[in-house]
Amino acid sequence: MGLAVALVLAIGLASTSNALIFGSPDTEPQTDRPEGFPYWEYVTQRRYEGPSVIYLGAGFALTARHVGMGEIFLEETIHAPNLRSKHTLLNEDGTAADAMIFELEGDENPPDWPLIPIAIHPPQPGEDVLLIGYGKVRDKVVEFEGDQRSEFAFLWSKKGEKRWATNRVSAGDITVTQENLMTKTFVFEFDEPFSAGATRHEAQAAVGDSGGGVFVKRDGEWKLAGLMVSVAGTLHSPENASSYGDRTHAADLTHYREEILRWTRAACANERDDDGDDLIDYPQDPGCDSAQDRNERDKWPLGGNSLRNAGIATLAIVLVLLVVGIRLQRDRQNKLQPTSDTEIPADD
Repeated sequence: MGLAVALVLAIGLASTSNALIFGSPDTEPQTDRPEGFPYWEYVTQRRYEGPSVIYLGAGFALTARHVGMGEIFLEETIHAPNLRSKHTLLNEDGTAADAMIFELEGDENPPDWPLIPIAIHPPQPGEDVLLIGYGKVRDKVVEFEGDQRSEFAFLWSKKGEKRWATNRVSAGDITVTQENLMTKTFVFEFDEPFSAGATRHEAQAAVGDSGGGVFVKRDGEWKLAGLMVSVAGTLHSPENASSYGDRTHAADLTHYREEILRWTRAACANERDDDGDDLIDYPQDPGCDSAQDRNERDKWPLGGNSLRNAGIATLAIVLVLLVVGIRLQRDRQNKLQPTSDTEIPADD
């Protein structure tokens, strides 16, 4: 089955919803959200049934660059973006990727949720992933002529809804180019239900699905690993439809992790030892009052476990005592010296 060149979903801006398309009703999840998954509410959407956006915590959001920033829903409240906060993620060579972060205005007080963890290591071929996005559901099944035989495709419905699904990584470290954007991605394919390569809730992204989250579970902990940005379809499949063999490209956030942390995390949550005391972030570093604290340094030199700070404080005290001692010594010497005026006896 031939595959078309991957196209970044720039038309997601015009689309009113996103999509996760299942091959069969038997493979669709029977629950509204994945069991035991703690970040369901973090995946939200732009206002007016717009594309998906991921809330990272601490007032910052992540989405595809071609989607752009806008008002988003969190806890049934509309949160406006800070229009001066837009930042496009960059590749190592300085080129722009199809991913961006922005900060929310503080007027509505964004939810004080835990920070969403971002995977350190890239997803590997064969690794299962969890997909979450707002989207159109599977509508009619249509038949079309493929390269060598008749095949089936699934048309998209007009209305969308938030769905979750699964898939399995087929390849990684693939660069997707669209106009002036170059994005490091990993890929997963849409396999027939119950086939050897299919997952239990196998699904495919579709046009408009940009900004949806791709998660991996490692050592019992869910981590954000990707951001859905583009799809590749079969050469002969109809428009506004998905068919087996289609591929979804997700921006590999492990390539952009350091930049994301630098722009969205305070010093007490950036996974770095900013003050050199071998203690990292809240609550391990005593200089951090919370994960939002922008300074890891101890608030009082002797209040923490930092030997360096204690040494500096001790030296400062010694210097103060030395200066006071010198001044006292000078005052004592001045009192013992005779005055310059001497008395002269009167003549008889």
